[in-house]
Amino acid sequence: MRFLLDENIPLSILNLLKNLGHSVKHIKNIFLYSKSDKEISEYAKNKKAILITRDLEFGSTILYPKNSHYGVIVLRLPYYFNAEQISKSLKEFISSVDNKDMTGNLVILELNRYRIKKL
Repeated sequence: MRFLLDENIPLSILNLLKNLGHSVKHIKNIFLYSKSDKEISEYAKNKKAILITRDLEFGSTILYPKNSHYGVIVLRLPYYFNAEQISKSLKEFISSVDNKDMTGNLVILELNRYRIKKL
């Protein structure tokens, strides 16, 4: 599975996902740093990458309807969570779901639960 990490995701998540066998890029390491959300979404879609973000705007099905992205995981974890806590939550989620449940869908990952909105 391919993932693109938004600029609000800790860089350490890059290594976590690579260690789980996924292909992953972080916006800070490519030319998308400080680009618009639309440009980021388009890049992820063209690369067939699931976008992982804390930006709640990506959770809007009005702004990002069906076929506007390849898949989005919005992290709605407590604001005070550090990189280790975010990694733990994300690892548990990624390990528990089928890749096809993420592709083309909106996932809201919260503390100890997640919702998949099939688009």
